[in-house]
Amino acid sequence: MRARDAWLSHLSGKSWPEGVLLDALRLSPALDVLDVGAGDGRLVRELSRRGHAGRVAGVDPTPGPGVLAASAEALPFPDASFNVVLFMRVLAHLPDQARALAEARRVLRPGGQVWGAAHGPAHLRATWAALGQSLAPGDTPPESASTITCPLTVTGDDARFLLGTYGEEAEVSPHLFPVQDAAQLLVWSLAP
Repeated sequence: MRARDAWLSHLSGKSWPEGVLLDALRLSPALDVLDVGAGDGRLVRELSRRGHAGRVAGVDPTPGPGVLAASAEALPFPDASFNVVLFMRVLAHLPDQARALAEARRVLRPGGQVWGAAHGPAHLRATWAALGQSLAPGDTPPESASTITCPLTVTGDDARFLLGTYGEEAEVSPHLFPVQDAAQLLVWSLAP
């Protein structure tokens, strides 16, 4: 996923997906933020790069540098520790979503926000269509509070690379590329 995100960042000219998510949320720089499912810590680093003054923490079962080893269902923080809890492209992968959301609400300060983000239905749709494939439909996310779309142009070489990041190969017909496409995130509030 990291290589695919880097490629999409290159194609869109924006930091995908952490930069566009933070642009959309417009978090106050003084808020304390927890990134659940932080992986390699890109969102945590992006907040630091932007000069975020509040406390920033990330947790993941297989953490990268600067991210704590923890599960979403058992957060290692006291009650009311954060103003914002983020679940970026992770909620659908959790074994117990209800427990993870209960933990997020436990560590949330009164008046805080819990945000979820997942790829939207238009994410790379034109690229997959040009390849004669469609992504398997997943669970339908809650109605989004906002949709973030980053237009991009995908060449045949880009399509081959993107397929490889999914562990797939396919014949890429040069006459079908380039395609005008988009990377897309749906963002919704999960706060009580």
